[in-house]
Amino acid sequence: MRILDSDHCIDILRGQLDLREYAKPDEELAITAISVGELTHGAHRSVRSEENLTRLDAFLAAVTVLPYDERSARRFGYLKAQLEREEGVIGDLDLQIASVVLENNALLLAHNQEHFRRVPGLGTEDWLA
Repeated sequence: MRILDSDHCIDILRGQLDLREYAKPDEELAITAISVGELTHGAHRSVRSEENLTRLDAFLAAVTVLPYDERSARRFGYLKAQLEREEGVIGDLDLQIASVVLENNALLLAHNQEHFRRVPGLGTEDWLA
């Protein structure tokens, strides 16, 4: 399973990233509930919010949405403490996303590679590079 970060979702929603070029037909793609919040926030702030919310609904129907559950929250707390000791802290939302990815033994598709490289054990790819 590959989990899309919000930057990849935005490019998909804008028609700038064609998944057929990268994903296998039988491959499961997912996003986190945290990314759903980020994307919904962006859609509501946009000039064409209704159009963007409709597009978001169609996208969400085509992917698996993974929850931020207790296991992910505990992983988040552990990772945040570890990164604070190493002075490599990243934003809480991104660290929550990384925690969900790790708990699901998945790969994160994210453009901000340097940012997510700070998270120990997190595998990433960038389809926007």
